[in-house]
Amino acid sequence: MGMLIEGKKIFEDDQSITYAFEWPGAERSGEVEIIKAEVPARLSAVDSDLDPAAAKILVKAYKEARATGMWPDKVIYAA
Repeated sequence: MGMLIEGKKIFEDDQSITYAFEWPGAERSGEVEIIKAEVPARLSAVDSDLDPAAAKILVKAYKEARATGMWPDKVIYAA
């Protein structure tokens, strides 16, 4: 069974970013707000307190932000 998670940027300033995420067809959704400078450390922490769906959205968004210099408005994680 595959996994699909959609994320949408709902807030951004110089210091932080917030994404809303949902699993289409599932009863799960939420928001993740994080300090931009803390993203690498929070994603690599063994005891990270991030929801797994939120972490997947942040990984995709962070990779795109590093590659393009801009945080994406929309992120889709599919596995």
